[in-house]
Amino acid sequence: MIITFVFIAGCQQQKLDASQELKPIVDKYIEVWNNGNFDELDAICDPKIVRIVNQIPDVQGVDGMKKVISGFRTSFPDLRITIDNEIYAENSVAIRWAFSGTNTGPGEMPPTGKSVSAWGIAIYHFTNGKITETRVAYDNQSFMEQLGFTMMEPSDEMNK
Repeated sequence: MIITFVFIAGCQQQKLDASQELKPIVDKYIEVWNNGNFDELDAICDPKIVRIVNQIPDVQGVDGMKKVISGFRTSFPDLRITIDNEIYAENSVAIRWAFSGTNTGPGEMPPTGKSVSAWGIAIYHFTNGKITETRVAYDNQSFMEQLGFTMMEPSDEMNK
């Protein structure tokens, strides 16, 4: 009986550690943010990728992702993203990331010349070895305050 158990256990296919398959993809994705080599996105992202930031969908498709990354890289030419922590599951990865950069380039708002740093959480979902969805959460208010913007109390006009 013991020999049968050992034989059956030894013949079962061992499941690969999810990080072995997914970590190189996540690393390449972060590398694209850091170096702007957008050709890599086609290889690692599903053509219909969806990006959701702070619960608001802001990107659909690889071309949309390229525009978002390009926009950040234009506004923050010295942009740097690092991974502080990562957790791997079968078809998803959760990371805690850190962002730093100096707002010297044009973007949605005029450049402030200020350096910023922020951290956030991202969850990547995968199908057939490609990123199909990214969910990102970070403190946008702190990010904007570092750029010199302030929150204002709503005016009476806004409360009507």
